Parts: sequence; structure tokens; C-alpha cells
Amino acid sequence: MSVNEGDRYLVPALLHGLAILECFEDSTTELSLAEVTRRAELPRASAFRLVQTLRRAGYLVGGASPRLLRLGEKCLSLGRGREAGKGLIETAMPILEALRDETSCSTHLAQREGHDIVYVARCAASGDERSVVDIGTRLPAHATVIGRAILSQMLTADVVGLYQEYAFPLFTSATPDDLSALVRQVEEDRNQRSLASWGYFENDIVSIASVVRDRSGNVLAALSAVCAHGRHDRALLEDYVRPCVEKAALLLSSRLV
Repeated sequence: MSVNEGDRYLVPALLHGLAILECFEDSTTELSLAEVTRRAELPRASAFRLVQTLRRAGYLVGGASPRLLRLGEKCLSLGRGREAGKGLIETAMPILEALRDETSCSTHLAQREGHDIVYVARCAASGDERSVVDIGTRLPAHATVIGRAILSQMLTADVVGLYQEYAFPLFTSATPDDLSALVRQVEEDRNQRSLASWGYFENDIVSIASVVRDRSGNVLAALSAVCAHGRHDRALLEDYVRPCVEKAALLLSSRLV
């Protein structure tokens, strides 16, 4: 079959979508729509529609500010951002399972997409169904400890840009209710290896979270150990579970590109 004969079987929109994905050099590259349009050499209207489609499908996600885009985990899992053939989720699963077994807590892995965190992996603890979050669940980053862990590693200016026009929904009395409160919380969280909460998002749930980084130090996700309030006493959670969470996050980070 000649090239000309084969052209009639091509799907231009698919080629244009792939061209957009190829604009991103790696998992840390963040581009604006204008930059994507220029690099892919597409009309702005076409680029906008293709970007929205790729975002809906999970191949692109929001970056550090509302105007930026980066590759999503769904795209990375196809082969980018992998080490020895393993993606983030595949690499994380045995670590989450071990953390669950060590702590008797449900364990989760989540990534930030814009104002939300999206749960991408989990291991449920036996008899503690209340603390299990389904894969694909989206929750407000500012209102969850696992989201706060990720936000705390962003520059303050990027947090301000992301939340400048955000309407802050309240879930408990501890939830930041405006941008100033969120910035104060982020600054307070910034230098901690892990974050722990007793009823931060839901009054009867305890959560401990720590960030996961690639070899360059970029935050890719956060993992957490979660249990129903009263399942473990506070001393055990602080003295045993919290160090286990920090160790698991460091171990996962060490196994990623």
C-alpha cells in the first residue's frame, strides 16, 4: 500500500491529539494552552477542543496554576514516567499493601488535578470499610490532609494563583474557609515530613499523609493511612503509624524516575 493510499485511513483528529501529548517532554512539563497551540502547530480553537477531550479522558490534567497543563497518570501509565517497566500505581501497590498490613489502616495514593485530589490506588483494611475511598473519587484538596500534603509543597505564589477565585466549601470547622486561611495552613504544613488529622475532612476519620516525589524532587502524589476514629489510640498513630507512612512515601519515591 502506498503512502497516498494509506492516508485515507488516517484520523486527523487523533494525529492532532497525539501531537499535543508530544508537546510535553516529561511528567514535570507544564504548558499553557497558548504554548500547546504553538508547539503542536494547530489552530487555537482545535487545540482547545482537543485539550478538553484529553483532560476529560485523563491524559492531561491541571498544572500548578489554572492556566497550565501537564500529563495525567493515565498517559504516564502507558509508558512515560516509568522505571523498569513499572508505572506509579503498579510500583505503589505492594508498598500500599505492606503499609496496610503494618498499620491495620486502609491506605491510599492520590494525585492533584486542579483544585481536587483524585484517588488512583487503594488497599482496604479488613473491618474498616468506613475509611475506604474508591479509586477515581475526587475530593477538594484544601479540605483533605492528603491534598494539604501536596499543596504544602507548592510555592505560595502558585497556591495563591490556583485558589485566587475559588469558592471554599466547608466540611468541618477545621476546613480553610478563604485564601488567607489556606495560605496560613500551607505555610504551617510546609516543613513537615507528614501531616496527621483527627476529623479534618470527616469528624470520625483519622488520616496521616506524606508526599511522593520523583528523582528530581518533584511531587507526583501523596499516600495516606486512614482509619475510623477510635480504631487506634492517638499515641499509636503518632508514634507508630505516622513513621510507617513517612517510610512508605520515601520508599515509593526511591523507586520512581
